[in-house]
Amino acid sequence: MGFYFAFFLAFLPCILATNLTHYPESRVWSFIRSMPRRSVGERCAKSLDLVETYLQDQRTLMAQREFFSEAFSTGDASQFISRDQDRWLYNAFMCIKAAGEQTYSASEYPLHYCYGETKPGNESRGPQQQQIAYGMCIPSTCSGEMDRMELLKEWQHNVHIDSVKSNGSRELLDADDRRLLFGDCTKSRHTRQWWEQPVPLLQFAFDMVLVGLISVATVLHWRRGGRSKSLRVQLLLSFSAARNMKKMVQMPKDLQSTITCMFGLRFLSMVWTLIGHSFIFVQAFLSNVDEFKDDLVDNFWNQWITNFTLSVDVFLVLSGTLTAYSWFRRAQQPHSVEARVGWTAWPYWLRFYRHRLVRLWPAYIYTLFAVTTRVSVTHYHPMWPPTDPAVQCPKHWLENVLFINSLTDNRCLPWTWYIGTEFIFYLLSPVFLLALRQSPVYGLSLVGAVSAASALANLITMLQYNFPPTQMLWKQPPIFSPDFIKHHLVIYIKPWYRIGPYLVGLVLGFVLAVQSVSPQRKRSEDARSFRFVWAGWAMACGAGFWSVFGLYPALQGWDWPLYHLFYGSCARTIFAIALSWLIYACHTGIGGPINWVLSLSPFLPLSVLSYSVYLFHMIPVVFTYMISPFPIHYNSKFYVLIHCVVQLAISYGFGMICTLLAELPALNIERILLSPKRELPRGEHCVEEDKKNGYGSAVDGYDSGAMRMAVPSVTVEKDVEEAGGYSTSCADEEEDEEEERDEGTEKQKRHNCTHTKAGGCARRGFLRLNPPPPAFFQIVMFSSDC
Repeated sequence: MGFYFAFFLAFLPCILATNLTHYPESRVWSFIRSMPRRSVGERCAKSLDLVETYLQDQRTLMAQREFFSEAFSTGDASQFISRDQDRWLYNAFMCIKAAGEQTYSASEYPLHYCYGETKPGNESRGPQQQQIAYGMCIPSTCSGEMDRMELLKEWQHNVHIDSVKSNGSRELLDADDRRLLFGDCTKSRHTRQWWEQPVPLLQFAFDMVLVGLISVATVLHWRRGGRSKSLRVQLLLSFSAARNMKKMVQMPKDLQSTITCMFGLRFLSMVWTLIGHSFIFVQAFLSNVDEFKDDLVDNFWNQWITNFTLSVDVFLVLSGTLTAYSWFRRAQQPHSVEARVGWTAWPYWLRFYRHRLVRLWPAYIYTLFAVTTRVSVTHYHPMWPPTDPAVQCPKHWLENVLFINSLTDNRCLPWTWYIGTEFIFYLLSPVFLLALRQSPVYGLSLVGAVSAASALANLITMLQYNFPPTQMLWKQPPIFSPDFIKHHLVIYIKPWYRIGPYLVGLVLGFVLAVQSVSPQRKRSEDARSFRFVWAGWAMACGAGFWSVFGLYPALQGWDWPLYHLFYGSCARTIFAIALSWLIYACHTGIGGPINWVLSLSPFLPLSVLSYSVYLFHMIPVVFTYMISPFPIHYNSKFYVLIHCVVQLAISYGFGMICTLLAELPALNIERILLSPKRELPRGEHCVEEDKKNGYGSAVDGYDSGAMRMAVPSVTVEKDVEEAGGYSTSCADEEEDEEEERDEGTEKQKRHNCTHTKAGGCARRGFLRLNPPPPAFFQIVMFSSDC
């Protein structure tokens, strides 16, 4: 749907004032008239004769004529993918608008915007000269390989002559001594619209099949209930919208089993991400883009926008925290697998990774398939070929599916680099989980060493390439390297430079899990002094404020090399530490109104959907600008923020569709097929069964009252993770119980249910422990005072 600007800009945002050279309308028409007709094909020659007549016609809008002539430009080829990128995209959009295309009305004179660049052809003549990029708007009938190349050469020749005349010297190399390399073209209209193409229609039909399946499952659920002994019916009910929507809004009964403040944090981080991307992509549609950049960069308080990339680190902290929190909560349950599992327990770790794949793949693959086959061709003109999902994803889709796109050039759905990076961290997480379980001192030392190595590697790479502290997506001072692509691929998306915040999250999850079941927790909470609490909040506020607003010296180009190196290598980890205090305070009861706000129930469904929203949000971010009047004149940030509201609503609409069609049904099917119920070990019984069978108060020499422990309610991390987690809290089993009560079935053992690692639900009651918990856990619990 014409998102080529967005995807190209996602790779190549502009970072300095524009420096393109435009030419007067008379100069452009002179070029069109002087083009030798014998050098091009017959159809192209006729179109060149007619294009001036068409654009000069009284029925043609004046804006179309201006767009056509202004689309012809030249610039520094070395800045094509960095400083000047938004203006090249702006020129391409002007060319498309000049054709006068409409969604359901094709132009009689379709146009192509083509570009190319020159390189010195004879390096032996002396120092290498500046490379020049050329852009032009031509009739679509001239888009053939031979015709467009001849037109580019002629445009190059005309520009060269003008330069010699204006400067009085041969500033540029002779045309014969320069090799012209064709770049690419984008056209004002698809040859066939999406409803005329078989692949998009097949994808649409596939969606309709899923919608029909959900409708049947929902009706069946309403008429027969959600309980069935038939495996086929259970699988069908996995698609029930009634069941899945209930999961999205169901708060856990035991709020201490879930870090509820993460509901709000996850949603707000998604909003922060979308706002930042929206302020990037609007640049390609602005007529006064320099004013926009100056307004953003020169205002100190706008750094919450210009430094929005910290939102990714919020997701990393949340993911690491939930991974460790759920794992250590289960590890400290009696007879848990996590308490005994080792490095070589391959079946366990394969299940550990399997659930993660089931969690991520369905929504990811569905979005990848939908964007590649239908969304990218929905608008009447195509996207920019270098980043068009319809062009790039068929070549690079496997990199995304295998979560290695952050290790490569990240060509397909480039904003999903985070998914690949975070999955790599999850693959490595057992190393840190087992180290922390073996010895907190050893585990913390390992975390500290890896974090320090990551920061040092970041610092060395910044020195090597003269990179800025972080990506500056609007303006970048000349003291830093302008090569945005290299910065993006070398540092920004690579896991070894981004692991610090994830490790901070792992440590936080470990601390929270240990404290949640520690018998010393009450004593620790009572011992926390007023000074400790306020010192923690002061540290977190100061570190968080500096992390967000400490980029200002780099934005202004202040020559503080040591400061820039320190900020670039440490700011993200320091920000993660500040965020960790916020989560710790909220979960341990010292968050006050902050925890109340972040834990509000409306944030739960918004948090559930945020993973699917993240996967898709780039599309509506640009779509709203595409349908706005062109060009956009920037007056204030309010206009962009209004677009953000609409973009967020559209993103969450798709998020709901993706979650109901792919994400939740896949998890339900996994629970049915791959997560057998775990029965209680022999010798462990509910208290009610003890009384019924007449057991005494002491067993095997231990007082049963002293040795009974309540099994904590645990929300499985794999259902509450990264960009869009959620909590099931055994909703399916509780739903089954409700239906049985409605049917009048007498149950001998009433119980709430709590999720365990084995995938089933154990009765929530008192268990007689024999033997008692390992001494290791008693030591960890006792030493868990923060």
